[in-house]
Amino acid sequence: MNLNVKLPKRYESLLSEQTSLNTVYTVKSDLDVDGNFTDDFYISATKEDIFVFEKDSVKRYKITDFEDFTCSNQVNGAILVYKSKGEEYVIARCTMTVISLFACFAKGVKNFINGDFDKIVINKDKEKFCKKCGRILPGTNSCPKCDSKNKNLKRLLLICKPHIPVLTVIIILMFIGTALSLFQQQVLREFIDGYLAKGKGNEIVVLVFFAIYFGIILLNILGAFLRHLLCSKLGIKVADQLRRTVAKHLQTLSLSSIQKRSAGELIERVTGDTVNVRTFITDCFCNMFSQIVTLLVLVVVMLIMNWRLALCAFVFAPLIIIFARTFWPKIRKIYHRQWRKTDRMQNKLQDVLSGIRIVKTYGKEKEEVKEFNRLNDELQKVQTKNEKFFATFFPTLSLLIAFGSYLIVYTGGSEVLGGTMTTGQLMQFIAYSGMLLGPLNWMSFLPRNIVRTTTSLERIYDVLDEKPEIVSNENAVKHDIIGDISLKNVVFGYKNYEPVLDGIDIDVNKGEMIGLVGSSGCGKSTFINLIMRLYDVDEGIITVDGVNIKDMDVAHFHSQIGVVLQETFLFGGTVLDNIRFACPTASLEDIIKAAKNANAHEFICKLPDGYNTYIGEKGHKLSGGEKQRIAIARAILTNPKILILDEATSALDTESEYQVQQALERLRKDRTTFAIAHRLSTLRCADRIAVINDKKIAEIGTHNELLKTKGIYYGLVMAQLQMNKTKE
Repeated sequence: MNLNVKLPKRYESLLSEQTSLNTVYTVKSDLDVDGNFTDDFYISATKEDIFVFEKDSVKRYKITDFEDFTCSNQVNGAILVYKSKGEEYVIARCTMTVISLFACFAKGVKNFINGDFDKIVINKDKEKFCKKCGRILPGTNSCPKCDSKNKNLKRLLLICKPHIPVLTVIIILMFIGTALSLFQQQVLREFIDGYLAKGKGNEIVVLVFFAIYFGIILLNILGAFLRHLLCSKLGIKVADQLRRTVAKHLQTLSLSSIQKRSAGELIERVTGDTVNVRTFITDCFCNMFSQIVTLLVLVVVMLIMNWRLALCAFVFAPLIIIFARTFWPKIRKIYHRQWRKTDRMQNKLQDVLSGIRIVKTYGKEKEEVKEFNRLNDELQKVQTKNEKFFATFFPTLSLLIAFGSYLIVYTGGSEVLGGTMTTGQLMQFIAYSGMLLGPLNWMSFLPRNIVRTTTSLERIYDVLDEKPEIVSNENAVKHDIIGDISLKNVVFGYKNYEPVLDGIDIDVNKGEMIGLVGSSGCGKSTFINLIMRLYDVDEGIITVDGVNIKDMDVAHFHSQIGVVLQETFLFGGTVLDNIRFACPTASLEDIIKAAKNANAHEFICKLPDGYNTYIGEKGHKLSGGEKQRIAIARAILTNPKILILDEATSALDTESEYQVQQALERLRKDRTTFAIAHRLSTLRCADRIAVINDKKIAEIGTHNELLKTKGIYYGLVMAQLQMNKTKE
């Protein structure tokens, strides 16, 4: 989102009277300072001053007078507050729509207060509204009203560029087909005028005419078959290429980019939308040249044959064009509305199937069916409404086209009766006008097909245009990790206006185990996500062995990290496949060794097919402890230098926990380990425990040291002991 919007000219004039410095930040608010909605409130910052513009006036504030400058969250909005001489003053207000801009503006001004004039804030949030018309962007980065309708079709042409030889053959076949169709009617005319009308000739002449006529038909059928076959292959290849490209690109995207869309929505873009593209190429794109060429040739031939009859055929063409152009935007909106409803229904179905165990446990099958039916009904209503529109749109076009045919029959019949035209010529002209109906009918359906395809391409390229946030630099190093990790003044938030961690400082030595504790939502999981570089810090730096993790090769860095999470994810496959996932080149001996170290080998051998046992989606055939031990074996196999344990034993029974703890003890030996646990007793063996509170590391030390200080950690331990006593 833009942090330096252009001021209206009247405010630019006021600004130039106040200062000669350039503005670094300029944002527009949707509220005035009293909280009333407005479209005329701007706030700008130079490196020395802040200027507030409203009602054709300007207020100036000296940054040197500020002690602090913050964006404070309010109910459904935020305020910009500056502190001067111990007092706080509200300088501007906004709704949640632009709160991200306000938060970044406040960060930038705060940097100026601290003397960091070269530190420029960048807003990482994407635009939610169209810059031109202000409409909410409907699930993509493209505005259905303002963006070019042809942009994505041009991209489709670029995709088809490698297939030009096939396209050339298809076009040649189309030209041949058009020529044969025209010649076929010429043969029919000669037969009528030269034989039937004059009564000349014999059976041999009739047989010759029929042989030529049906020979042309057979050649046309053969050409159409070859053309359709090539078009189908082209459509399949392009769709396959798009599927591969989208699927590959999804793997490169950052976690934040993936998580902002539902899995069902992404799956639909990889599968359903690419099918729409394939259908368009097969049924429309390849036929486009044939229909256009046929239309142009027929128009020329008909004008040469009889310009009066030709005008009868074309009289309604302008009305058809105007009618189609008028309803084009309506068709585009129809498809946008329909795919949004489709996505919602698919997302609901995926959620239910993913959580089917919970649904059945609580006996909510009827409620879920009812909710699915509600979403399905919404989709059905939209589809029905759309089809009603098309049921009106296309017959109207067909009727306009048909009127032209009626005029041809009437006018042409009159000319035949008047002797100015032969029967064969009229039959030929009627045949040509009938052939003309094909391209015109095809073109009447074209807007629907194009809009459906451009909508799908828009959704596909919405993913493909997304740039990965976590990437390797050009000079990235493949550093072999030793294990010393340092976080210096780390600040991070999933939203610009809401930091989760603020000012994190910690140095961790090789082989050290750090326990992370704190209340739910305090930022423990965020902390380890930053260590693993699933997200990049907003401010500060994280180094491993003195090397900034942003300067390391991402894939090489991730290959040296082992992770065991509370919710273990196993893929639908065999035990062997799931352990080998971390290291596809691992031998069977290495896998068995890892399984033994994870206390998993014994129970795996008892499975029906041992290591080749299919464990089902998410490992539903295994117990929680068994799944955890497979996850530990997977982590051991990579021989990680950094180990992440996120509530690895919290959901296990006593026996399973004991076996998992044994495996974890072996796994974390000589490895730098970060462990999150709500069961604080499991962290007693940690070298140090870091307590995260109020976005910072509030306490750090050994278990005994923290108990002696009787601070936050002491309170957590006592509360847990009391809870255990209550259970007993």
